[in-house]
Amino acid sequence: MSRAPTVSKTRMRRHWQVLCEQIGNRLRGTENERRAAKYIEQQFQRCGLDDVHQHQFDFPDWRSTKCTVRAGRRGKLKTIRTAVAMAYSPATTPRSVGGRLVYLQEGHRFDFDQPTRGRVGLLIGSLNLGDPQMMARLERSGLAALLVVDARNPWEWRIPAGGGPQWFDRYSIPTVSISYYDAIELAKAADAAAVDVQVMVKARTFAGKSQNVIGEATGTRRPDQVIIVSAHYDCVSGNVGANDDASGTVLVLEMARLFSARPAGRTVRFIAYGSEENLSVGAYLYMRSLNNRQCRSIVLAMMAGSIAGYIGQDRMSVTGPKGLEESARRCWRQRNHPINVHAEIQPYGDQFSMSLRGVPVIWLSRPSVIGRGFWQHHGPHDHLGNVNVDVAARTTGSAVAFVRKIADAPRLPFTARIDAAMMKQVRGFGRRTYRHPWSPDQFRYPTS
Repeated sequence: MSRAPTVSKTRMRRHWQVLCEQIGNRLRGTENERRAAKYIEQQFQRCGLDDVHQHQFDFPDWRSTKCTVRAGRRGKLKTIRTAVAMAYSPATTPRSVGGRLVYLQEGHRFDFDQPTRGRVGLLIGSLNLGDPQMMARLERSGLAALLVVDARNPWEWRIPAGGGPQWFDRYSIPTVSISYYDAIELAKAADAAAVDVQVMVKARTFAGKSQNVIGEATGTRRPDQVIIVSAHYDCVSGNVGANDDASGTVLVLEMARLFSARPAGRTVRFIAYGSEENLSVGAYLYMRSLNNRQCRSIVLAMMAGSIAGYIGQDRMSVTGPKGLEESARRCWRQRNHPINVHAEIQPYGDQFSMSLRGVPVIWLSRPSVIGRGFWQHHGPHDHLGNVNVDVAARTTGSAVAFVRKIADAPRLPFTARIDAAMMKQVRGFGRRTYRHPWSPDQFRYPTS
């Protein structure tokens, strides 16, 4: 009897090199994103997956060609080098806009009791823009512009802040991301005396195209029941996304090879999503493309994201029945693989789109900062020098063992649907943060 194929670090390194060195930055809707999709499709075909294809879709894309922020006192303004327009920010007029700085902390309603009209706000927590109440406060504030900080990244370097296109629908305030350290310096200066800020954003929103790449290892006994293994292959501007999320894509490619060489009882479908970095557009439109019967056939989804940092602790987020959590804990324990397991709803990631359809999901990650952050997240340090193939291979091996155990089980060891109480919470996140249902034809393209 031939031995089962094992995880190959050599193949994983090769995939990483192609994605991050030969292709490079894979910003949504670009030629490099399409090149990465073609490479993944070819790898799926080469290893013998069934029904390999690209699921192409239209989405509201956005580009900024210029962003400057200058701040100081009594007309002596200095450029903030870490400034970058937040994705989907409206443009300024041909000239810059500006005013006195006003510190809004995290944007509580009481923070807007101070004078804001004609001023430039400083807000800690770019993800707060996903809250409709927050956006309503900002629109009523009369701010000339807004500076935001990605609170997950307390560093001195440039961090592009992302957001979903639907967050900025009918939103008119030019919004710029700056580093945590620059925000501290501005707040300190404003505490001592008035600080003036000038903001310039040149940007446009337009119809874009992206694609998901899909293939599957058809099940030998229950092909009608599907387990999805996924990651996203796009990345933000300014880096090559070696950890976020080429690491997850490499896991998907290696698992696809192993399951195509030795199919399991249930079908395992492999998906590499495009345009994730703007609130999982690719994953959401894929799930919208499934009818109820196709969706009910999916019994489990696993997503891998940022799994390969040198420093960190492996983490598993489980949105689903208790039996799923227990089965996963048992598998990792049997492999002597330490991992923190949490039962929770994770609204930021491709897995959430599946939660919205009631599919139990697991998200594998490797945080390196207290509070589930990642030190190289979206910054200039997310390159091949800061990812560890040994760490990624260990997680890939445990993921293979778990998926195979579930795929080969005569009966699923958990209920293949999220329970009613948890679904109520999931839908609440969808309404507040994702604003679902949403589709490209519902987005209003600004004229600026």
